[in-house]
Amino acid sequence: MSNLSAALPSGSNRADSSIPDRWFSVPPCRETVAGVAASARAFWRDTTVDAMQAAASGLGSDLSGLIGRVQAIDLSRRLSPRLSGRLTRLMDAVSRRDGYAALDSLQAWWGDAPETWYDDALIVESIAVHEWEGPILQEVRGTKIESAGTLEFFPTQGFDLGPSRAAIQRALELIAEVDPDMAAEITALVSQVKLFAGRGMEGLSTPKAFGAIWLKLPEPDQALGWFFEHLVHECSHLQLNALFALDSLLTNPAEINQAPIRPDPRPMFQILHGTFVLARNVRVHSRLHAAHPELGLGAALDRFREQYARGLEVIRKHLKPTDRGRLLMASFAEPGVN
Repeated sequence: MSNLSAALPSGSNRADSSIPDRWFSVPPCRETVAGVAASARAFWRDTTVDAMQAAASGLGSDLSGLIGRVQAIDLSRRLSPRLSGRLTRLMDAVSRRDGYAALDSLQAWWGDAPETWYDDALIVESIAVHEWEGPILQEVRGTKIESAGTLEFFPTQGFDLGPSRAAIQRALELIAEVDPDMAAEITALVSQVKLFAGRGMEGLSTPKAFGAIWLKLPEPDQALGWFFEHLVHECSHLQLNALFALDSLLTNPAEINQAPIRPDPRPMFQILHGTFVLARNVRVHSRLHAAHPELGLGAALDRFREQYARGLEVIRKHLKPTDRGRLLMASFAEPGVN
């Protein structure tokens, strides 16, 4: 599950000639991921400055000091997902012309030292640890799925996360062994892994907390394979969302067609996401299976290949790309995709 609401705030159809065309590609690439990640952070910075300037004008407040802090962020370092959450709250308050909500949102920024805005080391912890997660948890828990009803989305409540942390670390090591490009992308984009218990959902990511991924606690005997799949899956959503911040990629995002993973039809925007992440899981799992057949990944690889073929057929028939969307589409056929 991904893209809880919409993509990163729009302004995204920028035809910026300084952005290399080679960024718009399905295969991960360690030579380009730092640039893509820095660009996503720059998009957050610029959108936050715009929102703070709008708030300052509406409130009649001097926010120049706070705006200066935002403008000075180090684009080479991973930002905490809470910063995206705060931007979402501020933009919502400004759009509703809710002065109190804007003031409350801005207060959280004043209390932070800018050095705390970064997540330089990967954090693995339960959901519901920080206040910025509240609106996201509420939105997930209010989601209805026809086949499952209301989702169950619980914190881990003191459950020993040590085995999951060890499995995540081992999964990252093995991914790095067989696919250094994918490992570099995970390192650049994923700053927090939020673990949960429940049913009806395996994982999610959202531009409202860019850099965080939410993953269901796996069964102990399935943990390594679980984290192979979902680290690649959710990181790939982050990568594609970063590209969506640079270009809209398709002109028919709301057109409904058959999804590659889920049984119900989905908008083309989500079908592109699903096909993109499946391409990466085919790539990583085929390499893992070849190098480590003892891991027993053959069945998962067959499933990904089948789903990927369905998704690719749909987007080739129905997706209406922008110029950079065409580059992305062409790259599905490049060597190393599957």
